[in-house]
Amino acid sequence: MDGSMASGIGNEKATTDVDDSTWDAFDISSSEDEYEIPSSDDDDTIFGDLLSESDNMDIDDEDSISGTDDEPTSENTSDVTGSSQLDHTKHEDDKDPYDIDAEMNRQKIKDHQKSRIMSLGAAGMRLFNIMRIFISDNGKYSRVGFVRKDLYNMSCREKRKMIAKGDANTTIGIMEKRKRDDPEFFFDYKLGKGEKLLHLFWCDSQSRQDYADFGDVLVFDSTYKTNRYAMPFIPFVGMNNHRQTTVFACAIVSDEKEETYKWLLETFLKAMYQQKPKGIITDGDAAMIAAVGKVFPGVWYRVCTWHIEKNMKKHLDPLDHNEFRSLLYYSTSEQVFEERWRAFVEKHQTALTKEWMKRMYARKKLWSDAYLANGYFLGMKSNQRSESLNSTLHTHLDFGLTMVDMVVHYENNSSRVREEEARHDAIDSQTLPVAVTRYKDIETSAARKFTAANFYLVQGELKKIGGLEIVDQLGCVGGVSTFVVSWMNNRKYLFSVDYRPESKEETITCSCRRIYRKGLPCKHILFVLHYVGYSEIPNCCVLRRFSKDARYGLPSRRESDLYGWGWEGVAERRKHSELTLIGAEAFDATLHDPESFSELMKCMKGIIYRRKGAQTSHSTAYHEDAQNRGDAPVVGDPDQAETKGAPKQNKRYYKDKDTNQQTSKHGRILSHDERKKEGLCSACNQPGHNRNNKMKCRLHKE
Repeated sequence: MDGSMASGIGNEKATTDVDDSTWDAFDISSSEDEYEIPSSDDDDTIFGDLLSESDNMDIDDEDSISGTDDEPTSENTSDVTGSSQLDHTKHEDDKDPYDIDAEMNRQKIKDHQKSRIMSLGAAGMRLFNIMRIFISDNGKYSRVGFVRKDLYNMSCREKRKMIAKGDANTTIGIMEKRKRDDPEFFFDYKLGKGEKLLHLFWCDSQSRQDYADFGDVLVFDSTYKTNRYAMPFIPFVGMNNHRQTTVFACAIVSDEKEETYKWLLETFLKAMYQQKPKGIITDGDAAMIAAVGKVFPGVWYRVCTWHIEKNMKKHLDPLDHNEFRSLLYYSTSEQVFEERWRAFVEKHQTALTKEWMKRMYARKKLWSDAYLANGYFLGMKSNQRSESLNSTLHTHLDFGLTMVDMVVHYENNSSRVREEEARHDAIDSQTLPVAVTRYKDIETSAARKFTAANFYLVQGELKKIGGLEIVDQLGCVGGVSTFVVSWMNNRKYLFSVDYRPESKEETITCSCRRIYRKGLPCKHILFVLHYVGYSEIPNCCVLRRFSKDARYGLPSRRESDLYGWGWEGVAERRKHSELTLIGAEAFDATLHDPESFSELMKCMKGIIYRRKGAQTSHSTAYHEDAQNRGDAPVVGDPDQAETKGAPKQNKRYYKDKDTNQQTSKHGRILSHDERKKEGLCSACNQPGHNRNNKMKCRLHKE
């Protein structure tokens, strides 16, 4: 070590020598990285203070780390006595060399460490958690060989190298590489002025298969603040046979115009082999509504009820909310709705709500259950499945992320969704829910056919049939027996159940149409089946998409090839995983066997020694295929998008002079969840002032 560095630490023993018995187990000889560490004149201003002069010291062979010449021993330290200077030296020499501050033991991050860091990062692990793993593996902080600042700087440098030829261009390169590896992978994009990226759409082979199995209801919504370009992120999702969210596709767009949504939906249809859904749920965006009407004519379409209620609270008095909700949720006839709507308008319309009520009436077929009762939505009324996925995607997402980071993050979240599906598939294939009702035969049949999540809904309907009765039974006409079913204590509502014992395709149907709207048999059907002595649920009452055989026995692919992005690639990642798994098993097997331990250590050290010097550094940040796109035109990074976004919250509030209640700017009384919390006077406990106000506070002390 040169003198300048030694003088900088005073009388302390500045050495990189460590215990041979411990560190020989891990070859810490550093190899020169392919990329130079930036000098202090340029990149240090970006990444902070990087490595010091001692950080570039290389340890070339095992003799340099053995510490046999300078390592303090108990013999030579026990004889040292005398002055305080000697006592101080003795104290320093007796210390465990690993207790020296980690800054003194810093080395350049090794290639094998870099590979592990990038693989963990590509799997969605945060950098501070990665550092904890290295500390746990090495026993203490000072043995890691680098500090947190080195980890963050290295990650930042690798990300910059990943998008060195452009963020959008690298993203398109990743998509093209995935297309070559997986012919069923689909992506499309649109360029604007200057060959800059405008829109990007993609879905993998498993997502396309998921849509073929569960794409009868499509839900999508846009979310914001997920990337540095402020481009809205739009996931297309649905519901699988476990009633969980499944991802069909994803898109990034530069604006929210009607033509943009039209291109997006047409591209979605192209990716899904022109298979249209039976029902669509979105938010209340006018451009989105217009585009859906043009691309999916004749498809059942509804606006999310959560957005309708949010809009309702902005325009109606809180006392009117329940009356409007009855128009929103009650499945009445269209004629009854028209009568109730006219009465509602006459009672509650004001100059401030006139335009809003006019708009809502024009879109009544998109939100009222009176017009959507026969629609195919499988019981869903809001786009909260999309919102739920958005909230998950927003975890660890911010407006500073690159497109490459966002694509990898989306893939990680999709993989977690598929892992959850795999867990439920395994549970349903090996277990049966317990029958708890008196109708054991029908309940057991439902347990065998439906997944657990759907079975419990059917079980809930079975628990209710004890309160039903047959009001009337019509004669068998054309092989059809009709039963009129009602509640025992309330015959206001009657339901007609048609039973066809000779038909295998449509054995039984009910006038409530629940089996069509929600995909599960209603209590009226189950009651009639029990009444006629049916012990099995007929196939017409089991929608395949909710059954255990929803995928026709075909296995689904739940692994992602994007875990390889961020370091060596898919093949290298697989090799690294295999070595990690077999290594962990070998370490555990030799832990308590000294002979096997020595043999394994000798073998590993021999491999490392043979590769030393011959091994060349490699970049762990990206696939070259993702940047070298051949003769393809370079795709420019998108411009900053100007989106509609969520409405800004008004921090000011007004008060009605007569009622002293908070109102909006236009005089509407705010609902409870919109009202701003007012501070109370600490003396008289009244709002609108504090204890220092002599005029308003009646308990003010002079």
